[in-house]
Amino acid sequence: MIIGLDFDNTIACYDQVIARLSKEKFDLPADVAPTKLGVRDYLRAAGREPEWTEFQGHLYGPGMDYAEPFSAAIETIAALQDQGHTTFIISHRTKHPYAGPKFDLHASAKAWVTSKLVLGSRHLFAADQVFFNESRDEKIALIKTLACDIFLDDLSDVLGDPKFPASTKKLWFSEQAPQASSDMVQIKHWNEVMAHCAR
Repeated sequence: MIIGLDFDNTIACYDQVIARLSKEKFDLPADVAPTKLGVRDYLRAAGREPEWTEFQGHLYGPGMDYAEPFSAAIETIAALQDQGHTTFIISHRTKHPYAGPKFDLHASAKAWVTSKLVLGSRHLFAADQVFFNESRDEKIALIKTLACDIFLDDLSDVLGDPKFPASTKKLWFSEQAPQASSDMVQIKHWNEVMAHCAR
């Protein structure tokens, strides 16, 4: 089977990065959680939306040095490949941040894939298996072009997009409460993925 995988917040986990960068860049009150939602909501409520936008540029640029794969992601991807499945990373992120320094966000992500998605001496993805698209529409079009049998994504908006290919099984990577009347299969941990990728 052809299995497509989202990147940000699906393979790459930013919990440590957000906690680290938010402490460096903001004087957060003690009651504000150093999480993506905590920092975002605090800055927005304080009328500091531009700072949040610039923060994301640091997060997905140089901050990637501190990001780590989600638990069991590497082992699961390797096992899928060992079973003969073809895996692709298909993500969407702008090449440069909307505000702040013009970091190359695609280069940062590709360097992370090369350095972090490794099992022993084995690199899990070749360059031609990794795609970063500028828009969601381009991402969904590529999922269709590559004829993915399965796609794993943390964003239900992507999986639920009317243009998302109907023939692709939707795995929603989320710890949130399940959505009612959904055609998505909820995955709360990477160790649950294999059960949904049987030939």
